[in-house]
Amino acid sequence: MSTSTRRAASVAATIILTAAAIGGVARAADSEIPAPANAVVVREVQAGGAQVYACRQSPAGTYAWTLAGPNAILINADGTSFGTHSPGPIWTANDGSAIVADGAHPVTLVKRAAAVPALLLRVTSSTGAGVLTGVRFVRRWDTLGGVAPDAGCDASHADARVAVHYSAIYTFYR
Repeated sequence: MSTSTRRAASVAATIILTAAAIGGVARAADSEIPAPANAVVVREVQAGGAQVYACRQSPAGTYAWTLAGPNAILINADGTSFGTHSPGPIWTANDGSAIVADGAHPVTLVKRAAAVPALLLRVTSSTGAGVLTGVRFVRRWDTLGGVAPDAGCDASHADARVAVHYSAIYTFYR
């Protein structure tokens, strides 16, 4: 078994255990952001990985952690690999289909304490033919972790990067 396969299996196990541990709580969080009107669920997957932040200087001269993007694997309910989630934001299924959403302008945003926000995003483009073909919306919910650090970003750390563990459920809608 390759190192990347072992790592993916380890992350998948962590996602599954986290989902099992929060079972009843997870569905309660679903009401934070309702499904889009007339939308049909295509797939719902668990995500586990990191939100990656870069230490950047603002035009005002101050430094702050800025989201560079996610780096996560996506797992089906049966524990099999679905695909990946990467900067863009882009979701890529193992069948080669991929979607890009407008992460800068969420349709709905619900702030969560100590976790990245729950989001409903509109898909702006897609490629390939497969399970993600025709997906119009992506909902991120039941988020845990992934928030930028409060400290450690200053002139002496300019361009430094930090990966903060997060997990979430992503629901894809047509």
